[in-house]
Amino acid sequence: MQIYGYHRTSTKEQHLDRGIQEIERYCNEHEMALTNIFTDQETGKNFNRPRYTVLVEDVLRPGDILIVTELDRLGRNKYDTMQQIQRIKNMGVRLMVLELPTTLMDLSVMDNAMANYIKTNAFKKKE
Repeated sequence: MQIYGYHRTSTKEQHLDRGIQEIERYCNEHEMALTNIFTDQETGKNFNRPRYTVLVEDVLRPGDILIVTELDRLGRNKYDTMQQIQRIKNMGVRLMVLELPTTLMDLSVMDNAMANYIKTNAFKKKE
């Protein structure tokens, strides 16, 4: 299992430092061995980003963890972002979003009704 971070800003004028530091701080505080952080300074409208593409297509393996600070750092388009989240899940990679505390809990070690509900229903389509 490897732990990776991903952070994106829209322009080169925006600084990547804040997001990188947040991911590093979280990993340090939780004694997680961070392998690498991939960054892009590209629009969040789509997922045609050089480092994100390398991360998802060539680096991530089943059992790995991907950490992002906020969902909008992953992507701006809600539909496309949800598709990417599902893609990551289907790869067997755990996505942790620092702004969403429930994604930081290891549901696999929890044995209760709420954890089972979350695991079962997290990505079901609403009818």
